[in-house]
Amino acid sequence: MLPEISKNTQAWLQAISWAAAAAGAIVAAFKFWSELRLGREQRTQEFRWKQAQAGKELNDEMLDDPLAWPAMQMLDYGGTSFELPSKITMVIDIGDLRFALDPTNRAVEEKHLYIRRCFDSLFYYMAMMEHYTASTLVLPDDIAFPLEYYVPLLANLKDVVDRYIDWYHLNRVRLFLNRYDAWRLAATAKT
Repeated sequence: MLPEISKNTQAWLQAISWAAAAAGAIVAAFKFWSELRLGREQRTQEFRWKQAQAGKELNDEMLDDPLAWPAMQMLDYGGTSFELPSKITMVIDIGDLRFALDPTNRAVEEKHLYIRRCFDSLFYYMAMMEHYTASTLVLPDDIAFPLEYYVPLLANLKDVVDRYIDWYHLNRVRLFLNRYDAWRLAATAKT
């Protein structure tokens, strides 16, 4: 038979068991909140990774585009030869870009029509990037390269590109370009 426990000892044992239960509950709550925070951080990192990945995929698609890529090359290498759809090779220079991108000019030559098609494709990607950025599907840094290089080159044609954007109501392209200081500063310098 077990010896009888005094009321003081019982009270003391009861207090210890409550304290142990409370400590266990505190540890469990801390562990729960800790795991919840870690899970939230992991989901945030995974979402951020998906954003960056979407930006890279959009850039890769633009660079692989058979029309957008030549538009960027035309900006970078003035006076370079390009193969037109008819397989004729022609030199395209800044004057050709100015003529083709001025919507008031009647572009009927294959070279000028090709330039417009190339820049239409480049502008399409800029509009998509603006849409993705404005809706926070990607961050501006996710799509900055290579256009952070090409937008200043395009700013050299700002007067005709602005007319082209206005003529064809390419509002998202304008919003995208205005994200770049080189474009905005070119606007200030020419107004």
